Amino acid sequence: MAAMLDGLDVALCVFDTEDRTLAWNRTFLRLFPEHEGHVHVGEPYADNLRRFYAGRLTAQERPQMDRYIAAGLERHRSQGQPFIFEHLGQRIQVSSLPLARLGRVRLWRVLSGPPDAPWPDATPAAGPSMEWLDQVPDGLMVCGADGVIQWCNESFLTLYGFDSRCVVRGLTLEAVYRLAWQQCGQAHDPVFREGLGTLAENMRFAGAPFELPMPRHRCFRVIARPGAQGSVFYAHVDISELKRQQRLLAEAEAAARESERQLRHKSALLEATLENMDQGVTLVNAEGVVELCNGRVSELLDLPAEVLANRPRLADMIAYQRQRGEFSDVSPEVQRYLSSPEQLQIPKVYERRLRSGRLIEVRSIAVRDGSMLRTYTDITERRHQEENIRYLASHDVLTGLLNRAMFMDRLVSEVAMARRTGIGCAVLYLDLDGFKPINDRHGHAVGDRALVWAAQRLRDVVRESDVVARLGGDEFVVLQRGLRPEDSTPALVRRLREAFGQPCHLGDLVVTLGFSVGTAACPGDAMDAEALLSQADRAMYADKARRRAGA
Repeated sequence: MAAMLDGLDVALCVFDTEDRTLAWNRTFLRLFPEHEGHVHVGEPYADNLRRFYAGRLTAQERPQMDRYIAAGLERHRSQGQPFIFEHLGQRIQVSSLPLARLGRVRLWRVLSGPPDAPWPDATPAAGPSMEWLDQVPDGLMVCGADGVIQWCNESFLTLYGFDSRCVVRGLTLEAVYRLAWQQCGQAHDPVFREGLGTLAENMRFAGAPFELPMPRHRCFRVIARPGAQGSVFYAHVDISELKRQQRLLAEAEAAARESERQLRHKSALLEATLENMDQGVTLVNAEGVVELCNGRVSELLDLPAEVLANRPRLADMIAYQRQRGEFSDVSPEVQRYLSSPEQLQIPKVYERRLRSGRLIEVRSIAVRDGSMLRTYTDITERRHQEENIRYLASHDVLTGLLNRAMFMDRLVSEVAMARRTGIGCAVLYLDLDGFKPINDRHGHAVGDRALVWAAQRLRDVVRESDVVARLGGDEFVVLQRGLRPEDSTPALVRRLREAFGQPCHLGDLVVTLGFSVGTAACPGDAMDAEALLSQADRAMYADKARRRAGA
């Protein structure tokens, strides 16, 4: 094909889809000798254009070389009609066509005849017969071969802000363009300078449409067609609204992309948060289908992955757990709730112990769209800590016995029952004898072991229903509850003395601990808890005095 076109004096150059040179013929090098020895397969069309413009641009235009190249590339990619330009003293017509699955081919031919001969498809010269074109809404103008405006219609004057044809006749389009910007007081705008460059570049060609930026954010699309005796016919179309819509569309697309990016970011953040939460989370839609479920649910409830896969129904999850023996220890109220079809709409918080022994808090929250958010929290450790706190608040840390405050609560309750039922109770107030020398001579660690030994002896002797407490230091107290004749206080004191008569082994040290004791009975000695304890305390000191006197 290249050889055939050489025979027709038609230049050819073929480019791939990336605008890289694939092939050319001899006529191409004859019309454009600047490419001889430089063009090569794979050369970007931009490099081809750079050599082309290097010999055409003036010194003032060369700083804008990159813009000329960019515009040339755009013409190459979008050209749909032939246009004519001059090169090395010849008028050359160029066509460009896309090639399926290949790229694009460009063809050039030299137009015959003298330089001032009419161009192909010439338009009749401007004259009175063209005045009907004033009714056309687009701006129309005719320039001579020298680029000077010979005629324009009324729409052209309106577009560029002039009142009379006399103002623009005899001017070039560049001069008209400058005046339009100067009249608006915006000649300092960088957009104006860009527009001048665009105009200077595209006025070299007749046929390639271009966009011309105007003041006040307007934009004209300029289309040129060759006319008679080298004249050129120009149409100026106001595309400002189109550009505005394109700009708004681009902004909307950018905003949509940003919203999508933020949504992806938030979704990723939500997913990461859900998967790293200590709570199990499920979202159940209004139809009872589990739409969302994090991995913690499977861990807490010990559910196989296949049970949670493919968006199971909540009822199926509960049925699977029932088959494994779960929910057996929950209250009838919770059983009814789990079986109710309205559970999605009823907020509920309940606790249940799993087969593994863990204690789970289940919290259900109804969502406005009819769905339900259900969370699962392992509260085993929390309950253990709460129980430990309650224990520490009511027990002596060293001996494990009740402390004074808890003992007084038990004593108040027992005295109140004694007043109601007549069933008596008694208080034994004990103080260890010989404890202080052990503590002072052997240290607090040995003394603490002596207190623990004494507390264990008390536990071993009293009934299971009785209450033992450490009031502080080496003072202990016993509450005998529901006294019967066979549960007399003196008998308990005798058993305690027998127990304390055994050797107390404190590591390498063996000692014998005794105690002084005072007792008070309800209702015989007092009918008030504080009074009862005070009575036993006084009786203990009296016993201690007698023991010292006897010693």
